[in-house]
Parts: sequence; structure tokens; C-alpha cells
Amino acid sequence: MIPSLPKLLALAAVLWAVWMGFRLLERRGGNSKGNPPDTSGDRTGNGALDLEECAVCRAWVAGEPCERESCPYRS
Repeated sequence: MIPSLPKLLALAAVLWAVWMGFRLLERRGGNSKGNPPDTSGDRTGNGALDLEECAVCRAWVAGEPCERESCPYRS
């Protein structure tokens, strides 16, 4: 059972069509809601948070105030 040239060409065409279909779906579905990603606060572009150690309670926080009265992040 040796693959013939027309079968190989047909297989290549099908693979190319599937590849182009996935590329089209990626391009159209990148941001389905049309809203830009949220870049406010301490978040970086990759979704990570910058944590700081609180001087009062020694917990690692993202710069947001806690329930304590002496929280240094309260404004």
C-alpha cells in the first residue's frame, strides 16, 4: 500500500486548509468581547501581581488595604 502522488497532494491540501482555518479562528477570537485587557493596578501585562510585605502585619499584599486600623495602605 504505497501512497500515490494525488493522495499526498490531497492530504497536504487538507492539512493546509485546517491550518488556515485555525489561524482565522485565532485572529477572530483573540478578544471576543472587544474590550481591551485590564492593565490597571499593580498587574503587569502577563497577569502577575507585584506583592509587597506589609510592615505592620508581615503579610504579603498587592498594595491593597486590609481590615486593620494601622494598615499603611489606607489612604
